[in-house]
Amino acid sequence: MKLLFILSLSLLVSCSLGVTQTGGDRSYVYDLAQDYSQEDLQELSPQVITTLKRDPIKGTLEDLFSKKQPPLKRIGILVFETIIQPARDGLSKQDKIYLSASGKQLLTEKLLSMWEQSLPLLGPEIEFVPTSKIKKSKTLKTYGSTVVDHVNAKRDAIMPDDIFFIPLGKEISMYTTLNSRGMRDLSLALVPASELIQGPKYSEHMKHAVNDLAKELKLDAVLVVMSEIKWNSAHIDKHSGEIFPEEAKISLKATTAVPLTSYRQRLEALGEKRDHPSISVSYRAYESTLKIPIEITIPEEQMTFEHIEKALLNPVLKTYNDMTQMMELQIIQDLKKTH
Repeated sequence: MKLLFILSLSLLVSCSLGVTQTGGDRSYVYDLAQDYSQEDLQELSPQVITTLKRDPIKGTLEDLFSKKQPPLKRIGILVFETIIQPARDGLSKQDKIYLSASGKQLLTEKLLSMWEQSLPLLGPEIEFVPTSKIKKSKTLKTYGSTVVDHVNAKRDAIMPDDIFFIPLGKEISMYTTLNSRGMRDLSLALVPASELIQGPKYSEHMKHAVNDLAKELKLDAVLVVMSEIKWNSAHIDKHSGEIFPEEAKISLKATTAVPLTSYRQRLEALGEKRDHPSISVSYRAYESTLKIPIEITIPEEQMTFEHIEKALLNPVLKTYNDMTQMMELQIIQDLKKTH
């Protein structure tokens, strides 16, 4: 058992070697009340967004994606997952805010729409293939599995039954991660697909799905996105004594994955004719986390949907939209380096 642990730890350490990290120094104060322009977000982006990269098994990223190689122009989002106010313990404990399965699905779809609306506007040089087209692909029907649709009516607005205050200690459901696009196997509910494929690494996971989808839709690369949102009420951890302020924590990660066929072709252009690795390659990975003050601990008579919408949802969505645009600006800037 000890040997297995040591081997696992060695593998983990080796996978982190060679990673180059830039940006994300966060030497600024994010102002929730400020209406940031595109120019403001462009300036803030390198400070907010951390960019990571790592050379694959063969070749270097610099050579594989130089301007002598085919450019990365046509992209689409293959994996879009969320972990929103996780309820793994089955009890509301100190967090007080509960989202139903329909609430998590609606919020997931709202977050995805922000990505899809911004990308074509921020990067007209990049051809973005929309979700609607990817959903209809033959490849998804082969590799993807459908998930339950928790929104019974045709709506996109979040209602009082979707998100609400909950009494301390009340039993709640186990819904934690939802992917409303049906782009991964449900068996990965507790180990999100994005965690297996994203990051500054080469990946075996979903490599054939990535490759076949890229061929069918003529994609140069696919995006893998994970969003995490959690509202925390003010409390003191009974074990560590750490004081937690009232805040919303928003984490965003994305990876630009290049299919194995493209990787092999790029290797051949460099004169590598033999022993081509059968893997997807991460061109870049991006991550960012922001915390914003919120107000959860309020008198019971004020615990209404109107308060949730105004004091919790709106600030989080505004911040997430800014984060999305800043991350997309970094993604587009990096993609244009290959043109």
